[in-house]
Amino acid sequence: MAEVVAGLAWYRREDYPKLLAIFDDADSLPETYEEWLEKATDIERELIIQGTRVVRATIDAATFPSWCAAKGLKLDATARTRFTTEQAEASWQRREAQ
Repeated sequence: MAEVVAGLAWYRREDYPKLLAIFDDADSLPETYEEWLEKATDIERELIIQGTRVVRATIDAATFPSWCAAKGLKLDATARTRFTTEQAEASWQRREAQ
């Protein structure tokens, strides 16, 4: 059976307010890091229970805007999803190469 790998957007506590300030859709995210962390760990736990290998894709406030610009993306959920998918795929490829 093929392994299922999923990227999960992950934020550092110190970056969370900065990211909320730059995300076009910040109103769709929890207001505090603590609220976000609780939701994210619940999602991560459920994915793991389902047999999914989760890759935490850390979104950096200093580099994510330029990554989005290079890809022609807005700073929103679509960009976060694409970033986490790319990180998960890269992780899977590194693992397969070993």
